[in-house]
Amino acid sequence: MTIYTADWICPISSYPIRNGKLAVDNGKIVPLPLGEGGRAREARARQGESLIKGAPAEGHNLVTFPGCAIIPGFVNAHSHLELTILRGFLEDLSFTDWIPRLTRTKYQHLTRDELLASASLGCVEMIRAGVTCLGEVMDLGTAWQAMRQFGLQGIAYQEVFGPAESQADEAIADLQKKIDAYRPAQTDTLRLGVSPHAPYTVSPKLFQAVNRFAEQESLRMTTHIAESEDEGMFVRWSAGVFAKRWAERGIALVPAGCSPLAYLNGLGLLRPEMLLVHAINLEDTDFDLLRSKQPALVHCPKSNAKLAHGVARMPEIRDTGITIGLGTDSVASNNVVDMFEEMRAAIFQQRARTKQLDAINAESAFRMATLGGAECLGLSKLLGSLDPGKRADFVVIDLTDPAVQPVYDPITA
Repeated sequence: MTIYTADWICPISSYPIRNGKLAVDNGKIVPLPLGEGGRAREARARQGESLIKGAPAEGHNLVTFPGCAIIPGFVNAHSHLELTILRGFLEDLSFTDWIPRLTRTKYQHLTRDELLASASLGCVEMIRAGVTCLGEVMDLGTAWQAMRQFGLQGIAYQEVFGPAESQADEAIADLQKKIDAYRPAQTDTLRLGVSPHAPYTVSPKLFQAVNRFAEQESLRMTTHIAESEDEGMFVRWSAGVFAKRWAERGIALVPAGCSPLAYLNGLGLLRPEMLLVHAINLEDTDFDLLRSKQPALVHCPKSNAKLAHGVARMPEIRDTGITIGLGTDSVASNNVVDMFEEMRAAIFQQRARTKQLDAINAESAFRMATLGGAECLGLSKLLGSLDPGKRADFVVIDLTDPAVQPVYDPITA
């Protein structure tokens, strides 16, 4: 057994522990003596707060991190490793121009080896940022290969495209081949999922086919939804830039007459195993759908802002009771993987939007970046918090930087 000590241990599932200890045996967190928590923490414990207790630590290996905090590895619940190579390449484009330029570049100008190098670079950046688990949306399988090589955990969602109804059968056949090829390499904390990309790139027939496939294969799903105003125009009225491009390709358009989220619900895709990404442009009636169907959601505040999509109504979303995680999206729409920046953006955007200090606080944002993300991916029994029985999946944060000092509270620091 090894005992790790630090100025602060931040379990996430309970209060931070001052001068705490974390015991690890065979790669798992095990019970340990209570760290010095102070009177306030002891009072909370008497009020029912669960504390980690156990046998004395004498005789075990001891590793000390002075001036540091030990926290769970960050869970970046929405990423695109394959697009790392496009950092800075798609600047200041409208979303309706951003998407086709990205697509052309990926398929016409980049080789598979280059995309593997791109995904590998993305993995290095994740690890440097303290990210140990991803909700990765992949297209060509290079991200799956890179995640395995670099030891990252999470769900790798195989992306599916096909705006024409006639493409659905071929798309599902291709999806089956890819899942069958990747499945033998799955582990307890590196799993496969499926991702019908978005309403403007996936036909209703294909959405439903992917949903059936996911249920049959016991796979989790994710999709981009309610991300832009153009998407809303496309779904409700079959209007706007996306609709024009479908029409130019001879693809039939049938307006759904509802919001993108209601459209997904009508196709039967809203359920707890579905992970929604973005959900910026929600209508008031959409919150009732979230409340009743309980899908999970990933908030990507910096990407949403960079692409000028707006600010998601996160306090209202939170009040529906759904699970919420935090994601950076790709660096093509963010420029850097930094979960601290993402948490700050989440907090500051909502305070500016609502003019309420409690719109999102530091504790809520920190939970979204760790345990909330693990819950979104269905991995919270093993990852996301520093609790006995879970994997010893933690990172060490240096608190001696002048920009952090003095540390009154490790969460707000």
